Amino acid sequence: MSKWIYRVFCVASVIIMFQCAARKTQNAQKNVSAVPDIQVGEPQPVQHEKHSLKTPEPLPADLQKRREVAESIEHGATQYWLSQGKEILNVQCASCHKTKDPLKYDEAGWVKHMSRMVPKAKLTEDQAKYLRVYTLTLIRTGS
Repeated sequence: MSKWIYRVFCVASVIIMFQCAARKTQNAQKNVSAVPDIQVGEPQPVQHEKHSLKTPEPLPADLQKRREVAESIEHGATQYWLSQGKEILNVQCASCHKTKDPLKYDEAGWVKHMSRMVPKAKLTEDQAKYLRVYTLTLIRTGS
């Protein structure tokens, strides 16, 4: 009798785990477009030509403004930080719930919201920093 109960329990547990995994995947796919889509340029590599260095192409004005705002939030912030922050918001946050729009918060409200959610999402310090810089840049630029 106890073997039968154990088997039923195991089968039910497996079914529940698969349903939860499928639901997380569906939520992540639905919520990818919930955040405003801004273009984030990747760092331009320096190209060598006959032992002389070329300077990278300048960023478009809107991307340059976002990078400057990000730099004012955190010294050393780059376009890479912004792209990583966007990916974290669209993938990791959306894996559990509908993605919140940072533009609906003021800076203090968003920082308070993040202070609750970062530990729940088990983000590393770098991931939390990238997410904070990205979302505060969105709020400060209004886009």
